[in-house]
Amino acid sequence: MSYAILTLTNARKELGTSTIERHISKALSISDSKVTAMLEDDNSATIILYPEDENDASPPIDAELMAAQINAIIRSGDASEWATPDSTCEPADDEEEVSIEEEDAYELWHNIPDEERTLHLDEIPNPDGVMILPSHCSSSVVTEINTTVMSPCEAQMKRDPSLVTFDNVDRVDVADIHTLSWDKPVIIANAVPKTTCSKKILDKDRLQDMYGDVQVRTGNRETLIDNGFTNSKPMSLSDALLSSKNGTTNTECGTIVFSPVKELPNDLITELSPLMKAFPCEDEAAPIVKKFTLTIASEGFGIGMHKHKAAMFMLLVGKKKWYMTASDDLKGVVDTHPGFYQELSSHKCIQQAGEVLFVPNDWYHEIFNLEYTLGIQALPE
Repeated sequence: MSYAILTLTNARKELGTSTIERHISKALSISDSKVTAMLEDDNSATIILYPEDENDASPPIDAELMAAQINAIIRSGDASEWATPDSTCEPADDEEEVSIEEEDAYELWHNIPDEERTLHLDEIPNPDGVMILPSHCSSSVVTEINTTVMSPCEAQMKRDPSLVTFDNVDRVDVADIHTLSWDKPVIIANAVPKTTCSKKILDKDRLQDMYGDVQVRTGNRETLIDNGFTNSKPMSLSDALLSSKNGTTNTECGTIVFSPVKELPNDLITELSPLMKAFPCEDEAAPIVKKFTLTIASEGFGIGMHKHKAAMFMLLVGKKKWYMTASDDLKGVVDTHPGFYQELSSHKCIQQAGEVLFVPNDWYHEIFNLEYTLGIQALPE
């Protein structure tokens, strides 16, 4: 991923990073979630600008142009709230574009204070349609509909009575995918190597015993919707797997592991390799290079309603309910929830372990885990 890194001198450090981020995003007319500020000891601030779509091959950010825009605002006097009259902004290291090495980017992400990981995010609807601010703390809060102690599935059935029965997505054998037009959701059967699954390499207890100390990226239904990798919170895999046992067993929006496979230990990557190679190819003549993400979640909501490039999800453990619809179907719709769980989603399915779900380009989708689940997401690199 290509980032732009800027240096802002004489920043008003007393404001804190989240306030400076909001001012920078407003100055550049970009989303708050695409800006990270880090305060330095010399009263300067390092500003990192992210691509518009972290799941897409976005064009490189023109750091020189971004710096020029900020300097123009400083000179006009409109930046007095967050910079001094003698502040200047320039690309880091005098380069027009800076591409951070993956290891450095990971270190920057890991060192973000927890309280600042989601301060820049806008309100979004919770499952009941109530507007809330995403927070890593929200994983310990039950939704309004679940005011009594009930399981996540029982609560979701109040919004979607057909939670465990309705499924209108076509299924096709992996040998017949050449017949697909790839313009609507489809479940692909027999793509996952049965011999690999039978080895129980993804058994929950085994993962905890062998890789419990590994740091993974985590979030919840709300924090992972927009720029999820960046907003995610580091946590040991052991703590993430045990999070549902720490007094939040009835929450519908619990902790989700959402970690790029390439960040995992080499031994685990080797074990996952046959599965990543088993993903069906939409076009054998022009195969797409993909990046893979390991996802683990307990019963309850997965990532909230969002969209991105065409993707596949290989479910290896558990069952998931998917809600999907084309972007055009929601044009002009303001109140999406809880209606998205019924009439506002055109396609719904119950994905079983061993199946691969294809979600078309730019389709909105949301996931509900009917039980503990583990799988791998594949997106274009």
